Amino acid sequence: MSRKLGLGPKRGLDFELNLTSFIDLLSTCTCFLLITAVWIQIGTVEIKQSHGTEAASEPKDSVDLDLVFKSPSELALNLKKNGKQFKTYNLKTSTHAELNEKLGQLVTSEGMGAEGSKLNIGVATVTPRSTVNYGELVSTLDILRKNKIVNIGVLTARGQ
Repeated sequence: MSRKLGLGPKRGLDFELNLTSFIDLLSTCTCFLLITAVWIQIGTVEIKQSHGTEAASEPKDSVDLDLVFKSPSELALNLKKNGKQFKTYNLKTSTHAELNEKLGQLVTSEGMGAEGSKLNIGVATVTPRSTVNYGELVSTLDILRKNKIVNIGVLTARGQ
């Protein structure tokens, strides 16, 4: 009698898989994720891109605002019309109150032509130095937003 190779005693195809440990691990991960979700906070700053979008279609009588950090506590506020700087303010940014006050004055009282007319700021750019911490930069962006300036750009200052 010839024997066929590869055929041994036939085994059943049903087998048991112990899922208890998998379910324990899954429930532990679920509990961990639900508990740690409390500490996750998502923060955003709603601003428009200053160049390259519809922000460039601002009226031509608008003024560009350029904020340059001279140091972590000093800020130069430059006003530009048609690419030419016409006014500069040097401010201390230790409390940001001076910046907020000056922007409030610029947006509401100083005008370009008519007396008492409002200054139309089209684009604002912020240029921080490497010594300026991130909190100062975000506080500056927040002050710009509070003063209804939404077309904001952040420029990098290489080597500063």
